Amino acid sequence: MKIKKLTRALYAATLLGATGGALAVPVAWTDWTAFSGTAATGTMAGVGVTVAAANAMNGVTQISGPCTDYWTEPDALDPAYTGGTVSNRPVACEQLGMASANRVTVTFGSAIDTLYMALLSVGQPGVAVTYTFDQAFTIDSEGRGYWGNDATDGIQVGNDLTMREFHGVLRFSAPVTSLTFSSGAENWQAFTFGTAVPEPATLALVGAALLGAGLSSRRRR
Repeated sequence: MKIKKLTRALYAATLLGATGGALAVPVAWTDWTAFSGTAATGTMAGVGVTVAAANAMNGVTQISGPCTDYWTEPDALDPAYTGGTVSNRPVACEQLGMASANRVTVTFGSAIDTLYMALLSVGQPGVAVTYTFDQAFTIDSEGRGYWGNDATDGIQVGNDLTMREFHGVLRFSAPVTSLTFSSGAENWQAFTFGTAVPEPATLALVGAALLGAGLSSRRRR
């Protein structure tokens, strides 16, 4: 049990960095494979992702045909998706879009230790859209995206986030098996999910730390 706890602690510390998240990590973004109006399914690093919405969503661009990559970062000095702990932006054309106000529940096949939610063009400069989540989150990054930037950088109050042309990433750090959020209406907005994937070097570092901890424990005995 102590080794398991140590493994999780070392993994989390390595992912987010002891210096306030300075170490960017690769993220496996969801591959959306099926869509039917109010429901969608996909996989994320081998974990199943199921979405159920109260009102119709307007599709997964990749499934419905030729698409435009909306996950772009036109300003290298103000990256929307890779300005925090994430090293790679979402995959081109992989997103779920919405126009009407909605209530969405996302269920994962197993608990996700570090869950990322990428948001695309939520709100407009003159139209504020608020997302209300059923659990705590932090804004991991925010910046200039395909349709511009949110002049307010997103206003977070508790589990609410009010946005005016927001492009960015939210991070849920507690193990997540399901997530529910409500959204406001506008012309179009989109989202997707991802999970942190340790690089080989990161795994080696964790392994070395565990080995050192094991040797130290053996010496004490």
